[in-house]
This record gives sequence, C-alpha cells and structure tokens, in this order.
Amino acid sequence: MVHVQKKLPESDDIFNIEGIFLVSEPMWRHTTFAVGGPADYYAVPSGAEDLRTLLISAKRSALDLFVLGGGSNLLVSDRGIRGLVIDTRRFDEYRTENGLLVLGGGLSVSDAAWKAGSAGLKGLDFLFGMPGSVGGALWMNARCYDEEMADVLEWMDVMNPAGSVRRIAMDRKEWGYKQSPLQTGGLIVLRAAFRTSKGNPETLRAAMREKRNDREAKGHYRFPCAGSAFKNNRSFGEPSGILIDRCGLKGLRIGGASVSGWHGNIIVNDRGAKADDIRRLLEETAANVERETGFRMEQEVLFVGEW
Repeated sequence: MVHVQKKLPESDDIFNIEGIFLVSEPMWRHTTFAVGGPADYYAVPSGAEDLRTLLISAKRSALDLFVLGGGSNLLVSDRGIRGLVIDTRRFDEYRTENGLLVLGGGLSVSDAAWKAGSAGLKGLDFLFGMPGSVGGALWMNARCYDEEMADVLEWMDVMNPAGSVRRIAMDRKEWGYKQSPLQTGGLIVLRAAFRTSKGNPETLRAAMREKRNDREAKGHYRFPCAGSAFKNNRSFGEPSGILIDRCGLKGLRIGGASVSGWHGNIIVNDRGAKADDIRRLLEETAANVERETGFRMEQEVLFVGEW
C-alpha cells in the first residue's frame, strides 16, 4: 500500500510503488542516535522495481537522494533531510547459493549473523550485536574483533542511480580500513554473497553471546548512540577511545549529549539531545585531542541532512 500525504511536485509517478511512501517523516524514528528532523519524502520500496521507479523519478524531479540502512553511524540534522530518503529494510533475503550465503542489503547484520551461526555457518559471527544493515556494513566495510566485511565478501549485486543492476566481484585492492568502493558512485546494495565455513551451532551461538556481552559491557546499549564515534588509527599507536580518555574528556557534555563515562569513543544521547548538541560535542572532542596530542581523529559518524 502507498501512503501519501501530499503531492510531490512534478513527480506523480514516484508514487507508483508497492511499498510505503511518506511525507515529512521524522528521522529520529530511524536512527540509533534517536535524533533528526523530518525527511521531505521517505520511501520503503518493496523490491528492485520499486527502487528503480524511485531512482528514476527522483532524478527526473531533481530530488536529492539518501539511502538508509539500519540508521547507525549517522547523525541527521535537526532540520532533517531535503529530498528523498530510501529505506532498504525490505531487501531482506537470506538464502544459500552455490556454497555461498546470500543476504539482502537491508537485512540486519546482527540477525543475519545469528541465523547463519545457528545454521552452523561460520564467518559472520563477528557482526552479532552490531547495529545496521548488510548494505550499510558493506558501505563502511564494518570492522570489529579484528575482522571486517571485506574478509568474507564474494560479490555484490548493486543498482546504480540510473536503475541498472550489475554484479561486482570482490577485489581486495578496492577495500581498506572503513573504506569500500560503495562510497563513490551512488551504488545501492540489493544483495551480497559471503563465504562461510562449517561450524558447530552451539559453539557459534556461545561466541556470539560473548560478543554481545562485550558490547553491552562497553555501554553500546545504555543510551542512544552510534557506536564508535571516531575511527581507530593504529598508526598513531592507540585506539581513539584511549586518546580521548587520556585527554580527560570522559563525561564532557554539550546539551543533552555527552562523552560516555565508560568508554571514551562512545558519544551518547542521554538527556534528550539535539543533533546539533552531538555534532558540537564530536567537533569539540576531536579539537581537544588534537590540541593535546597533535593528532586529528577521523570521525566515523556521518553528518547527514541540512546543516
């Protein structure tokens, strides 16, 4: 069913989708920071044809596009997002094909890891407990516990802004620390295939529970947050959280946002923060560390929307 509150100028055919179409949708409902003003238009395509319709219609109407996965690693402006947000949640397939595990780009990475591990498939268990979607994790080349998405990826089916679909085989030269070829070109992941190996389901589930417990102990779930606020640059010698801690910044607060007291690299929305509070705190934290150490940390959180 299509839900429309008002006419989208010069783009009547953008409504012709089987999925959901909303106007002035609050983005705080869709981000792990739980902040963000309204998106002008918000669509949840039911599949590839819906997605193609949205992309072509948006281009015809000169609308800006933003593709949303699980809403993690994002800070959406209090003013919201101009143009069209495409929510990929319905790209949620899960199947095996020719010995590979094929996952939809909108599928929760944590759910995919648990389902795979419970089926005795080892390879994605490092992702359990991580927020975000498969497509988003590929975009960022998500990494934790010394493993990353590029380690297990075989291929991706992607759609470009013109609505064409192609398969991209894994080429390790195009991937790096928190970097992927998806970060340029506006490609949207429809599905991706991963290599797995056989494992014991009980052993894999136990290992995944340990990882979730570790995340819980680090305070990832206490308040709305985006996980790690800054990338870790090991060439500097220590993780960003250690640098922030040594600079005495735990507990630093701007408005409703604070640097958590339990982990320096987690900024939390613990008192009804605005997006601007979080942005200012990110910038102030980085500036303080640079003054003390001479090293400029690189943000992992992406600023999205009208700032």
